[in-house]
Amino acid sequence: MATNAVSPASTGFVSPELTMTLRPNPNASFVVGVDLGGTNVRAAVVGRDDKIAGQARNPSRAREGAAKVIEQVALTVRQAIASARLQPQDIGAIGMAVPGHIDTRTGVIIWSPNFGETTDGAFQIFLDVPFTGPVSHELGIACYAGNDANIAALGEFRYGAGRGTTDLVMLTLGTGIGSGVVSNGRLITGHTGGAVEFGHQVIVAGGAQCGCGDFGHLEAYCGRDAIVERALRAIEAGKPTLLASMCPSDKTLLTPKLIDEAAQQGDAAALAVFEETGYYLGIGIANAINAFNPEVVVLGGGIRKATGLIAAAERSMRAHAIASLARTCRLVEAELGEDAGVMGAAELAWREMAQAAS
Repeated sequence: MATNAVSPASTGFVSPELTMTLRPNPNASFVVGVDLGGTNVRAAVVGRDDKIAGQARNPSRAREGAAKVIEQVALTVRQAIASARLQPQDIGAIGMAVPGHIDTRTGVIIWSPNFGETTDGAFQIFLDVPFTGPVSHELGIACYAGNDANIAALGEFRYGAGRGTTDLVMLTLGTGIGSGVVSNGRLITGHTGGAVEFGHQVIVAGGAQCGCGDFGHLEAYCGRDAIVERALRAIEAGKPTLLASMCPSDKTLLTPKLIDEAAQQGDAAALAVFEETGYYLGIGIANAINAFNPEVVVLGGGIRKATGLIAAAERSMRAHAIASLARTCRLVEAELGEDAGVMGAAELAWREMAQAAS
């Protein structure tokens, strides 16, 4: 598929004025959390009582390019503030969860592949696109951004399954595998905001090809396509299974949800799909435990609810992790659902405000 790389300059140079954001207001009683996706953008106003005071959602219109996305983010934030019956000056800062690699120092989208196809059929990729600076100046409010999986981990840490802990690892299971780490209360973002990509750790050297083009990654064994491929192999091998009759005319319509429906009926082949997926997932989780010694590992994304998956992942996790580290770690499900992005982004804004006040 052709690609349409959106970049302000072929050299990757970003003009300094496009990366500058305003200063936060540390005395404000509200922040805005923004969750940007390839299809929609959602904004929520969050108060110091941790409650959502107002929110809005609009199409992100990403196919129309970065300028339109910035325009839609600004529109959605304004609507959320209005729904909370507040004014822009009541907002201390804006946090944003954005797919891809976001430079947390400059607010530039270094690379984001999740913005869908353009009208001419090309696949939209954002490269070196200034983001927080333009949004900040459009709204007159300080803005900060981070990778969406990192921000979701921050949301679960502060408001969800990680409440009361100091160390958390989160993996989100879907088309790909997103991940984030909070260590001693601090979100790990790395030198330029690109950490932590557990979905692209090698768990089988020279193994199955990942969507990124490399081989043997966790995502290549536990992402959506890997699960479906596992089920298709069972059908092609002639194993007795309900899966063969679920999409009799077009096996490409098979999904993890349909596989789980068969598993819920006790279908052995479907159960084996999630047992094997859980085995590889557990290896990836064990590596994360060995690296970061978390108190809790949080699993998010709809696929996590598949029959037997978490139990299989925990067995594998405990078999492969250092025993003394695994013994003090709990494997739990995410609690915030679709609120993880906006609540994590709100927490990012609160943290930036606190830092500005110190």
